[in-house]
Amino acid sequence: MFDSVYSLLAAAAERHANRTAVEIAGQSMTYAEWKDRADCLAGFLRDCGIQSGMHVAFCFRKSLDALVALFGIIRTGATYVPLDPAWPAHRIATICDDAAVHHWLGSHPPPDGVRMMECVLASAPGDGATLVIESAARCPPMTGDPHPPHDDVCSLLYTSGSTGSPKGVRITGRSLLHFSQWATETFAITPNDRIANHAPFHFDLSTLDIYGAIRAGATLCPVPDRIRGFPGELARFVEAQRISIWYSVPSILSQLASRAAISNDTAETLRVVLFAGEVMPKASIRRLAGQFPAARLANLYGPTETNVCTWHAVTDADLADDGPLPIGRPITDTRVWISDSQGQTSQANDSGELWVAGPTVAAGYHGGTTHSNAFVPAPDGHGIAYRTGDRVRRRSDGVLLFEGRTDRQIKSRGHRVEPGEIEMVIASHPAVREVAVVPIPDPNFGHRLLACLASNQDRISAQDEIAAYCRSRLPGHMVPDAWVFQESLPRNDRGKVDLRAIEMLGRS
Repeated sequence: MFDSVYSLLAAAAERHANRTAVEIAGQSMTYAEWKDRADCLAGFLRDCGIQSGMHVAFCFRKSLDALVALFGIIRTGATYVPLDPAWPAHRIATICDDAAVHHWLGSHPPPDGVRMMECVLASAPGDGATLVIESAARCPPMTGDPHPPHDDVCSLLYTSGSTGSPKGVRITGRSLLHFSQWATETFAITPNDRIANHAPFHFDLSTLDIYGAIRAGATLCPVPDRIRGFPGELARFVEAQRISIWYSVPSILSQLASRAAISNDTAETLRVVLFAGEVMPKASIRRLAGQFPAARLANLYGPTETNVCTWHAVTDADLADDGPLPIGRPITDTRVWISDSQGQTSQANDSGELWVAGPTVAAGYHGGTTHSNAFVPAPDGHGIAYRTGDRVRRRSDGVLLFEGRTDRQIKSRGHRVEPGEIEMVIASHPAVREVAVVPIPDPNFGHRLLACLASNQDRISAQDEIAAYCRSRLPGHMVPDAWVFQESLPRNDRGKVDLRAIEMLGRS
């Protein structure tokens, strides 16, 4: 039915022309307005030299203009590379350099150090993109081809990398189309729904909000950036916007359930509550079920490389026991295998590493070979499978349970974190002789991060200086929460750094 991601918006503009597509901060636009503005912007971007296959940096806070810009880029056939304006300039420059971005489109100008082959489409911080988009509105709209076919790469999402640098996951139009179809059908999304968009644009959770809303002709309600981390403000947002579908990481939902007053009207309006990105504590699930007795609760599982690949609807039996909440069964047309301790991969194995294949699996990493062992031929001979690195166990009824990682990767505040990337940054500081970063379990945030290091400076001055150094190079969720200084790092009898001993230091 849909041959491209752009065709989702085109169909919504035809079927639901005068329905409100987006509402944020007292502003709104219809589906017809969204498409018209995106087409005009695409024509403007084409005149600026943006062509199919190019990489365009997309750096916006939540706004109507941001969503116009998103589909303006998609309409040209280019690939958007979402960046967070709150990230340190060093990280933004690193990603732009790795992605070889050709153009910049954003509500903020690019930081120093960002190299591009063509022009910059931004002016002063704040509303520079509005000036670009308003001028684009006077341009002839782009018509006809190209808009990227479903097999083309639509976006490049960067995640934490085990080699010390972030890595770009190549998300295809096919993935976004299949996932949005599954979501709208599974959760019966209709034009009457109002869907909150809490996740930032660079986070794969946002794809359900944006593309699911468009496919169904629902109203998308982006959460303003200034209130994203405040439970009381979020509760008022959900009530004022009459939100019917909410999707976020468990840590946000846990805070919403435990720290915010939920009105009866909100409890009746909110009909679907979805969470993904980290383990949801059972106590938080029970609180949510109590506050939203009419809502359908579901746990969605999947790394960025697969989007959502399995899911589980929360049942009364789940609430009654103290066992882990399942990650469930595969979504439509997704195949899974479990690789056992001998490396034998089978759909009948009971425990081991989870492998995933299907239309939502990404087209590999940008740049090719650095992480090539993660994408392998599917065991059934059809297409490519992604090795998740997650350990799972299959119950007797076929439902999957998450049991941890096969490597050091963790989830903190819903984000993937590779301790090795943090260690590389800290180790580059001249005062650091050696360093190790370990996770400390936290019921609200999944994990907190502890950095243990040996330094050439006294502890007080080193901690402040190194923490500031990290903040200038890493996003907030990757900056260690706690620091331990030692003369030298503890080591085991084989001479390797003893990560378990360091974790115990953090617990003491």
